Amino acid sequence: MSSNVATGIPATIHKPALTVPGATPDSKALVESLLEKDREAAHCLYGPGYHNHLSHHLLTAYDLGASSALLQAIYDKENTALSSVFAADVKRNVVERQEVKIQEDNWKEYLGQDKYYANLLIFFSEKVQEIGGHAAFEQYVYSRTADGAFMVERLVAGALHPWIQMGFAIEFGSDAMVAQALAQTAIHTPLNPELFAWNLASESNSPADLLHANSSSLLDVLQETYASPTMKPVMPYDPNALIGQRGKDMLTPARIVEIRRLTALWGCSAAALTPAATAEKARDLIFVATLLFAGTGKRGRAPRLDFFLMHVLTSALFVPHLLDALRSDEAKARLLNSYLVSLLVIVMIRGRPRIDAGLLMSYTATPVPPSQRSPAKASTTSTSAAFGTPTGPGYANTWVGLLPHILPACDAHTLKAFRTLYVAAQRYGQLPRGSLSGEGVQDVDGSVFARVAGVLLDVMGWVGPGEGQDEGTWDRSALGWDAAWDEQDK
Repeated sequence: MSSNVATGIPATIHKPALTVPGATPDSKALVESLLEKDREAAHCLYGPGYHNHLSHHLLTAYDLGASSALLQAIYDKENTALSSVFAADVKRNVVERQEVKIQEDNWKEYLGQDKYYANLLIFFSEKVQEIGGHAAFEQYVYSRTADGAFMVERLVAGALHPWIQMGFAIEFGSDAMVAQALAQTAIHTPLNPELFAWNLASESNSPADLLHANSSSLLDVLQETYASPTMKPVMPYDPNALIGQRGKDMLTPARIVEIRRLTALWGCSAAALTPAATAEKARDLIFVATLLFAGTGKRGRAPRLDFFLMHVLTSALFVPHLLDALRSDEAKARLLNSYLVSLLVIVMIRGRPRIDAGLLMSYTATPVPPSQRSPAKASTTSTSAAFGTPTGPGYANTWVGLLPHILPACDAHTLKAFRTLYVAAQRYGQLPRGSLSGEGVQDVDGSVFARVAGVLLDVMGWVGPGEGQDEGTWDRSALGWDAAWDEQDK
């Protein structure tokens, strides 16, 4: 019996322009081959319920210019720990092929069950072949076909991992990965359906999100979140609580109602989603995700980067891609509203960490490796063949200097966070102060992404040539609680 799933979809990827040059015909063929091996042999979960990030890591490295040798090394290391695509219980490493035929009239019966991942992958692969990746994404998540399946709520569950998987699929033009992402979405438990206004609609099933007429900025919504007595973190602080337990403790009926109210303030209605409004909301999401990721520290303390706020950052990158894949304005409104719901839930569960934009803008906009930070180490060599001092302060391109320390990093999350910042700098790096609407962010400008990239490497390690630092660690203490900072000092 084969240990693989044959999806029947070509493994090709297509992205018109990669973020960083470096791809070759050989590296493209290799990354497609490795992605196919992962898709057909490995489950989307492994071990005690961890998510399989191999495809994320491969595509991120490929997009940042990784060589074939590096891509193969990533695969060889990460593939060994994964679970069989036919895993019936990933936590206990039980493999049992489920001999069921999932089809259009019964697919909803197998939702939320890890053991049917391979069967769902086959089903969605067939559908993608029939109607195409973008159409399958819209039909099986946002259309009447998905009524009662809570696929929107599943897409933003699991710390946004299904969303990220779909984002890679759409960005890199991989129909095979769309099927993979739909199967991953289908096995997740949905984020509490009562958080979403459309689940409280009348029998006519007119989505409640169409009734939203407010238009507060995203940062104003966060300020409301900080000010809301209902959203106050649960006390006392428990240093040992896992994210699932924090969610159970904090998602009370009152907080569910409050999150619906806060989401409605953002004004994502289908009628209001003009191209300009959609672009502005996508822009604000990437800025807010960046501020939450690295702007929620404490003055006078070393920066710490929350593991789950990092997932908000890496998922925000895909908002424009996912929006572009949808035809229906109603679907686009649901996508944006559902993402904000998930963001607010994560902020709440992390103890409602507050953004200090001034602290974030105090970090250097021209980060360099530690060995180059003293004046004596900084090169000021000038020649008659070059303008100025090409390797000196103020002349070198910051991003070019950071790349060699990102590509070899072992943690896929580090690369993904960096790529998000890199792409955000491409899109918005030129924005001046005052471009964002909201309290306390008047000094934020497009340099914020380079500043945060420097913080990322300071925390997670400068692992490239000439530095060779040890890999750093993500913070899982829920740093919104003041006691979480005291706990680390013990």
